[in-house]
Amino acid sequence: MYFFLSHLFLTDLCYTSTVTPKLIADLLAAKKTVFYHGCMTQVLTMHFFGGIEVFILAGMVYDRYVAICKPLCCTLIMTRQKCVAMISASCAGEFLHSFNQFLLAIFLPYCGPNEIVHYFCGVYPLLKLACTDTTRIGLLSSPIRTSWAWTFVVLLISYSVMFYTVRSYSVENCHKALSTCSSHITVVVLFFAPLFFIYIGPATTFTTTLPEDKVFALFYTIISPMFNPLIYTLINMEMKNSIKKLWCHITVRKEMN
Repeated sequence: MYFFLSHLFLTDLCYTSTVTPKLIADLLAAKKTVFYHGCMTQVLTMHFFGGIEVFILAGMVYDRYVAICKPLCCTLIMTRQKCVAMISASCAGEFLHSFNQFLLAIFLPYCGPNEIVHYFCGVYPLLKLACTDTTRIGLLSSPIRTSWAWTFVVLLISYSVMFYTVRSYSVENCHKALSTCSSHITVVVLFFAPLFFIYIGPATTFTTTLPEDKVFALFYTIISPMFNPLIYTLINMEMKNSIKKLWCHITVRKEMN
């Protein structure tokens, strides 16, 4: 779990770094501009790091599934080599996917309006700027939605199997087993819920950016990655105990003074 967490936090840092610095600069600037090469680079990096995060979350739920449903075989199944292979496969597969989205964006004929109605460069915001029929391009870029949707389905199936398995456990063991999943469930909901509001729908509707789309996009591009370390830290029992000890120590010193 800590192996996946370290890579998740690193991916979160890289993912938000593709959006947040430019967003802050635009908020402080009177005229908001983005260069073509910078826009295309953001398309590539956002899809790359965002997709890796999705697959890491899937790997983490598989790790919890093995720990709860097959505890005696956990160390044999989730070896270090297998964890490294899962992360490597996620990076390689997502690079191919993000490069495909990059090619779709870079070969679009941009001879129409040059104003992006969004705070970052993505494939769908760019479709509105193309002076051609983008219906086929929208269909070609739809795997971004279907892959994330199928990943979410896998997560739901895995948790359903885990919940079914712990029914036979005692109340104490059941609570102990599920307590390790509470932080992951929170992170999954924060990340996937906005994605479903934005990306699950007909591909031909994404040439129009609604005002609420920007709000939902803030959750999976900035808010969720920013709160991931905090969520896992506060739900961790060892960290809770350390914070309690620190708070008691500070309180005692104040009373003594």
